[in-house]
Amino acid sequence: MSKKKQSSRQLSLLGLFDKSYVAEAEEFLQELEARQRRVESALAEESAERAAHFPTPAGQRLIERIEQAFDNVTSYRDVRGLLGGEAEDEYMSPNAQALLAPLEERDDWRRIPDSLLMACNCSLTYMAAGAYRFYLPAFICAALRGVNLLLFLGTEPPTARSDDFLRGKCVEFTAAQQACLSDYLNYESQHSGERERYWPWELDDYATNYAANMSLYDYGCMLVQRYCEAGHKSQ
Repeated sequence: MSKKKQSSRQLSLLGLFDKSYVAEAEEFLQELEARQRRVESALAEESAERAAHFPTPAGQRLIERIEQAFDNVTSYRDVRGLLGGEAEDEYMSPNAQALLAPLEERDDWRRIPDSLLMACNCSLTYMAAGAYRFYLPAFICAALRGVNLLLFLGTEPPTARSDDFLRGKCVEFTAAQQACLSDYLNYESQHSGERERYWPWELDDYATNYAANMSLYDYGCMLVQRYCEAGHKSQ
């Protein structure tokens, strides 16, 4: 490509980010920062009570397993991350969203403060597979520490559409990472002994090995029971 053509293309791309998009991105960031400050204040007020109950012994063991299983996972392939997901939920224009990309944490999900996770609570829904694998452990570990996040992980069958949607997000998880995610749902379900939500690999296991002789409800109870029998009870 000639220098003239290359320069022309660069100018064309830069021209997309006019002042209106910059202003839109700045407004979003200002609101997000204000939201994060409010969350930080609430977290500080609740810190003593939260520390008295969380993480439970089982929760702490699961946090340690997650940190090991998701160590060295990064997020450079997918442009949209935590900020971009929240911006999409708020219908920000794609050009303004693009300005957020350089601000995303991509190297170590453990650096992300709980207050930012809470401020971007809707982000996971809008992430592609690579970003989902990077940010999900941050949300789960925060929840295990008692942070009040709205997490509806897994899928409620039989809903083929949501199952396919989740499968697209979960294609990159290793076996060790899958085991951590399964045990998070078991951990959350242990007090009732029932499971309402499942990961794709669990639905596959059920269809292959249990569907002929067991209801999905009983399968979910079995998963939770196995988890408890393995010594993972909260208390």
